[in-house]
Amino acid sequence: MLDVDAAIKTAIKAREKDTLAGYRSLKTRIGAKLTEAGRGDKPLAEDELEALIRREIKERGESNEYYQPGQGDYDKNAHIIGMLEAHLPKALSPEATAAAVQKAIADSGAAGARDMGKVMGALKQIPGVDMKAASAQVKEALAKLEG
Repeated sequence: MLDVDAAIKTAIKAREKDTLAGYRSLKTRIGAKLTEAGRGDKPLAEDELEALIRREIKERGESNEYYQPGQGDYDKNAHIIGMLEAHLPKALSPEATAAAVQKAIADSGAAGARDMGKVMGALKQIPGVDMKAASAQVKEALAKLEG
């Protein structure tokens, strides 16, 4: 799991301002999440940290829609997005996602669209699955089973 404090120290020593800003922003989000949940100093679970990283990436990407490449904030956000994406699990290829969908359908014993929740629940447990793409594949596969 990502050790944000160690990453901040490394960025300070390397004098990487943009990297430091990204890790500090993430640390602020983590602190807010812990305070909001009333958990004190208990660390976040892996999936909670991943969700916070994804949220930070999404917000910085949306922010970049208003900037032009070459502008300071655009370049800073692009750097931070790349840095944060390195801490996320690698996405499965489309072929691997299709194989995971077929395995989840077989394992869950799904017979039709009404069993989509079972299949999606199984897929959610597999790291790196693009849930949006998997959802479309599950719908298509389950429709064929019913049809």
